[in-house]
Amino acid sequence: MNICDLHTHVLPGVDDGAATMEYALQMLRNGAASDVSVLAVTPHWGGGYGMPRDLQTRFEQLKAAAKDIPVRLVLGAEARADENLLGQLAQGSIPTINGSRYLLTEFAPDAKKEDFLSMLQSILDLGYVPLVAHPERYEAVCRAPQIVTDWLDMGCHLQLTGGSILGDYGQTVRRTAACLLKNDLVACIASDAHSTGHRSNFLMGVYDHISVQYSKQYAKCLLWETPMGICANDRL
Repeated sequence: MNICDLHTHVLPGVDDGAATMEYALQMLRNGAASDVSVLAVTPHWGGGYGMPRDLQTRFEQLKAAAKDIPVRLVLGAEARADENLLGQLAQGSIPTINGSRYLLTEFAPDAKKEDFLSMLQSILDLGYVPLVAHPERYEAVCRAPQIVTDWLDMGCHLQLTGGSILGDYGQTVRRTAACLLKNDLVACIASDAHSTGHRSNFLMGVYDHISVQYSKQYAKCLLWETPMGICANDRL
């Protein structure tokens, strides 16, 4: 099987993910060992993190260092929906996933329902498609998972975190993730990997879990077909 992981913090020295190149390479090796063959490098933008001016250079350095690891790397960012996002997005300063229309978009954990709707519509108005990162971990969604149907009706999509499905973020988040999956509200599953430990990019167990609890085709869709479609800028 193949897995496409659209959300990782593997670029060294830019956020709370990999601190060094060697650590980043170990994360990539772990991904390869878990059947990850395509991986999006998505450092934090906003929320206390600035995008380095030499981001493209750093990305090329990582690709060069990882040339012997069988994982194709693509560039993106996890953009925090804060007061600076829309201006920077209008200027084209924030990388989308592999240069596509899809923007990996993160909100504050305690964001209100109206905050989601307003920001998502503003991103759409600029011609981008929000791929909402880990919705199952937002307090508003945990309280009322059905609010995400409004986002989908607008044209947005959801990226679930693999660890949430397995209970790594607690039972409330696990139940929310299961609700979203059961109701077919999720576009893709990614790792949100920050390390080789608790928040790793070892997604094989998630693939197996979805295959058993739902179906192998559902697992393939969530962890390969749709993520690859996003990388290719396909309409979902």
